[in-house]
Amino acid sequence: MRQLVMIVLALSLVATGASASDLVITGVIDGPLTGGLPKAIELIACADIADLSIYGLGSANNGGGTDGEEFTFPADSAVEGQFIYVATEDPQFSAFFGFSPDYIDGNAPNINGDDAIELFMNGGVVDVFGDIDVDGTGEPWEHMDGWAYRVDQTGPDGTTFVLANWFFSGVNALDNETSNATAATPFPLGTYTCPSASPVESSTWGMVKALYR
Repeated sequence: MRQLVMIVLALSLVATGASASDLVITGVIDGPLTGGLPKAIELIACADIADLSIYGLGSANNGGGTDGEEFTFPADSAVEGQFIYVATEDPQFSAFFGFSPDYIDGNAPNINGDDAIELFMNGGVVDVFGDIDVDGTGEPWEHMDGWAYRVDQTGPDGTTFVLANWFFSGVNALDNETSNATAATPFPLGTYTCPSASPVESSTWGMVKALYR
């Protein structure tokens, strides 16, 4: 009987996706156009999301620690595999990438290549790029006038930045570039591949299998 109860609880966790984030930070860019634009964050929905308003973003600038949730998504939906772009403005983003960002916010994406980004879900941090307590200047994750992009099938990483889950253009890689399409080291736009199963799903199914042994 106890095993049956545990299995039912485990399957319930899988069904609800409890404690798992279906939204993942996949890339950040500090662009080369006037004003250091575009400044933007790329994310992906790794499952259908009925209400994006449970998620939000915040930047931690110059190693000063978290600023909390500075941008909250509206109550839009997203489908599995959909990339989402949040930028500080539209004109320079559109000029560089050839399309408009999904959302505009002057705070959370306002990064300079040495700042961290936090993804919030229901008020708690579920993914992070960079160390919120460290100025990224001179750090391996610095991307001034460049970009950082997540390694396929990694993340979300919770509150701890995992350097090995990212790759980088290098500092000043986008200097003098006018568009991503013609850049020598272009931002790998929309190329991330989600994990085949979330950590909660994998661990829960592991528990179910263990109960059957």
